[in-house]
Amino acid sequence: MAVSRADQFFASNIRQAGLLGLDWVLGFAQDVDPESHEYGGVRNVYYPYPKDFRRRGHGLCLTWSACLAGFASLAAYDMTRDPFYLDRVLLIARYVKSNQNLDQSDPLRYGSFVVSKDRRFVDVPDLSWAGNLFVDLYRRTGEQEYLDRAKLAADWLLQVSMPHGGFATFFLLDTAEPVAYSHGSDGQHGIFLANLYQATKEEKYAAPLAPLADMLSGPGQHESGTYYMSIRADGTPVYEYWDEKAGHPTVEGIEKIVTGPRQNYYAALFLIEQYRRDGNKQYLESARRCAEWSVDLYHRDGYFSDLLFLTPEGEWDPNREPDVASPGAMTRVWLALNEVDPDPRWVEAAQEVSEFSLRWQHRDPQFRDLYGAIVAEPLVCAYYVSFAAWGLLDLARRLGAGD
Repeated sequence: MAVSRADQFFASNIRQAGLLGLDWVLGFAQDVDPESHEYGGVRNVYYPYPKDFRRRGHGLCLTWSACLAGFASLAAYDMTRDPFYLDRVLLIARYVKSNQNLDQSDPLRYGSFVVSKDRRFVDVPDLSWAGNLFVDLYRRTGEQEYLDRAKLAADWLLQVSMPHGGFATFFLLDTAEPVAYSHGSDGQHGIFLANLYQATKEEKYAAPLAPLADMLSGPGQHESGTYYMSIRADGTPVYEYWDEKAGHPTVEGIEKIVTGPRQNYYAALFLIEQYRRDGNKQYLESARRCAEWSVDLYHRDGYFSDLLFLTPEGEWDPNREPDVASPGAMTRVWLALNEVDPDPRWVEAAQEVSEFSLRWQHRDPQFRDLYGAIVAEPLVCAYYVSFAAWGLLDLARRLGAGD
C-alpha cells in the first residue's frame, strides 16, 4: 500500500521528536563528568527555575531511570546506527553496575542495587530494569559479566517473591523485611525473568512467570480493565505511602484503590509477551481490556493523569497532573498488542497520543536547557522524557520512519 506524503511527514516528525527528547536526556540530564561519583547516571528531576537538578523522592540519579534512558537509547541506535547512542548506553551500564552490591559477605544486599549510602531500602524494580539492560547488552556484546550480573539480580529478586505470585515492591534494610504489597510494575520482573530464561535456560527463572501472569490478570486487575497500583498478598488494593521520618515506604501501605496508565504498561506488556509464549488467552484478554480502558480514559480526559483514585461512585478521578510518560508507555503496549491482536484502533491511539507529546515538547532555541524536553508541569522528569521518547521512536519505526 502506498504511503501518502502526509503520512510520511507525520512519521518523520514523530521520529525527530523522539530523538530530540532522548537527546535532551543524554545531552543535558546524563552526568558525563568522569570525576562525579554518579558518572553515567541520569539526574532525574530538573527545575528550570533556578536551573538546577535536585534530589526528589528516591534520589538524584536512579537506577531504573538510567536503565529506561538506556532502552530508549538502544531503540535510537537500532533506528539510526549512530554510535553515540550505543556509547551512552554503555556509559549508563557502567553507572548501573556501580550501584550493584557485589559484597558476598553482605547477604542482605548481595546482588541488589542501592543508589546511595543513606538509602535505607532496596527499590525492588531496580533489579529487573538493570537485569533486563544487562541481558540485552549480553546479547549484543557477548560479555559474560553482563549475564552474571543479571543472574545475581534475578537471584536476589526471587527471594522477595510473594504467595500470590507477585514480588514485594520494597525491601527495608534496617529491619530486613519486605513490604507487604506488590506493584503493577511487577510485569517488568516477568519481562526480565523471561529474557533471562531465554539466555540461560535455567528453569528457576521461568517458574515464576505463569503465577505472576495469573495474579496480574486475575486479582491484580480491576473490573474496569486497569491494574491496581499495589495489592497485598490477600488481594487488598493499597497505595504505597512514604514514611518521611523513617525515610522509607510504610510496610503495609494505605488501603486505597489507585492506578495510573504508566503503571499499567508493565503488567499489560508482560501479559502480551506471556501470551506469545504459552498461548493463554486469559492474558491476551486482560491486556486488551487494559488497552481499551486506557484509550477510553484518554478520550474522556484529553490527557493521561499521573495517578487516578477510585471514587465511592466507581469513577476514576485523576489527580490533574498530566503525565508525559504515559503516552509513550501506552504506545508501546498498543503497538505490542497490535502485533498479536491486529486492530487499526491500536495504531490510531498511538498516533493520537503522540500529538500530546509533540504539543508539550520544547523547541525554542532560546531555552537551551529545555530544548527537546517533553514537559507539562513546572519541573522536568528525565524518566518521563525517556519514556515519551521511547514510545515516539517505536511508533516511528511502526510507521516506517526507522531508516
